Amino acid sequence: MKEERRRSILLVDDDKHILKVLGDYLTFKGFDVVVAESGEVGLKKIAISPPDIILLDISMPGIGGIGFLQRIMLSNGTLRYPVLVFTARTMTEDYFRGLSVDGFIAKPCEESDLLSKVQEILEKHKRVTRKTILVGEDDPVVAKQLVTVLRNAGFDVETAATGPDVLGKAAVCLPDAIIVKHILTGMNGDAVVSILRAMPLTQSTPVVLYDASRAANKQYPADHLLHAVGIQKSLATDNASSLLNAVQEVLRLPDQARRT
Repeated sequence: MKEERRRSILLVDDDKHILKVLGDYLTFKGFDVVVAESGEVGLKKIAISPPDIILLDISMPGIGGIGFLQRIMLSNGTLRYPVLVFTARTMTEDYFRGLSVDGFIAKPCEESDLLSKVQEILEKHKRVTRKTILVGEDDPVVAKQLVTVLRNAGFDVETAATGPDVLGKAAVCLPDAIIVKHILTGMNGDAVVSILRAMPLTQSTPVVLYDASRAANKQYPADHLLHAVGIQKSLATDNASSLLNAVQEVLRLPDQARRT
């Protein structure tokens, strides 16, 4: 029988005592716990290994909890990861309006209450899992069409208008798939994919490359180029429905096929 994966928790708090006590408790309860003493360190930890849930203190030096939340927010206002916020008793939920956090728990709290809240949030996200698609397109009209079609199909969508922006956003939001235009401002799509394949966290992310200017050549790029660069699907069109179908197809590929 396959052993179930341990769920991971990122605990962000500038109180070393809390990091120690709650970190030890949650580890004992079967979680993989990573701790960070500031929002800035927390963002670096996410870039190394995305957590299943984040436990976040709000009152910290530097960017603080609010700045941390703003940096893990998707363009539609939702957060990339489930977040349980530690609050002072004087704070109200109005303080966090618009930040779409999953829950609040006052400090100090009972460890058993914290565990129950964590399990409740994880179960909710287990039932409702939305995949994120990153779109690399420098034409705002085409980008808007893609975003609309993908969101209507139930995906969360991030956009980037240049090749370097695709690389930067891919490293932060860790999309489930990437749609990228071949001739793209700053760096062409195939060059972007080559770099993505060299980055540990994106080396197996499915990629759809498209180029409407090559509509006359249905085999562009050639199959050998697709496998050499690491592109799963190539389309000679920027039609949003066709690209949606391609994304849905590559997301159904087994992991081994994605890495070929």
